[in-house]
Amino acid sequence: MPAKGKQHAIWLASKSSSSPAKGKAPAAVPALDGKAGRLPSKAPSRLEEGICILCGGEKKGFPAKKDLAISAARKMRSLLKMEERRTIACERCLPTCLAKRAKFEHEKRNYIIVAGVFVLTVVAGGFYFKRLEGWLAVPALLGAAIILLLPYGKYFPSFEISERK
Repeated sequence: MPAKGKQHAIWLASKSSSSPAKGKAPAAVPALDGKAGRLPSKAPSRLEEGICILCGGEKKGFPAKKDLAISAARKMRSLLKMEERRTIACERCLPTCLAKRAKFEHEKRNYIIVAGVFVLTVVAGGFYFKRLEGWLAVPALLGAAIILLLPYGKYFPSFEISERK
């Protein structure tokens, strides 16, 4: 786990266990802003019923964002005539989920770089042997596509964490 993500997860855990001020309702767990890597100033407000992705309990929590991987999994479940489920992250598991998502995104960026280096290596090999032909694009792109699919073996969804206005 990167040091930055670990610090945020520890900070989030300490904030969620602190007691609320007298006369005020406890605030929801603050969460990392996935793109900017910073904490929002306001508490999340959108909770839905579903099954927590980490603890497996039926609770209220933050729903998983619908993306290509989630859509494919839901389509597979419907084709297999399985019960439809709503994937969420409960407030207790949210800091861990955010850290796992950050790790997935980091690995995905690394694999994009590796795929680019692979394509460049194949093209450079064609130049080196003075045989740069069109058919070299096929194995280069096929290899890059396989490399780009590798991080999805450790896929972890992002969650809809909206802020009150």
